[in-house]
Amino acid sequence: MLARRPARASRRLLLPATLAAVASATLIAAPPASGQAPAPTRTITSTGTGRVTVDRDVAKNSKAIGAAVEAARERAVRLAIANAREEATRLAAAGGLALGPLVAVSEPVPSPFFGGPASYGSEGTFGPGKFCGTIRTPIRRRTAGGRLRTVGTRSRFGCRIPPEANVSISATFAVS
Repeated sequence: MLARRPARASRRLLLPATLAAVASATLIAAPPASGQAPAPTRTITSTGTGRVTVDRDVAKNSKAIGAAVEAARERAVRLAIANAREEATRLAAAGGLALGPLVAVSEPVPSPFFGGPASYGSEGTFGPGKFCGTIRTPIRRRTAGGRLRTVGTRSRFGCRIPPEANVSISATFAVS
């Protein structure tokens, strides 16, 4: 009869203990984050939105339309931060506090179900950054019975300029 080796069982127990020791040593030896100022202890976070119309008097090509959309988006970000500051000032005054400097700004992740902060077409209706492309429209004819029937399609080159740039942000301000 062969004798079993108890060393295997001890090796199984040794591996998790070794991994735990390495992980804790790594966390202890990790350098602190540099370049970041300590966050204030008292803050107020408010949300703001900005909506700016896109200049429609641009050349009819994707590059020019993309530049107009980006310029409108930059103006919308500034407007959203101003709106967030106004809301934070109102909240701070209601709580008897004084609003301090802007500490952090973030833009929420767009929701795939509700469109998120970007409006339809603001990223390009023909693909990311593509505002011009082939537009196909159906050709319809009435049958003898009066029903509409699609008999073909027409294709033409066209550009679609989004009507506006929408931005939603969350801003955190220090308070005292």
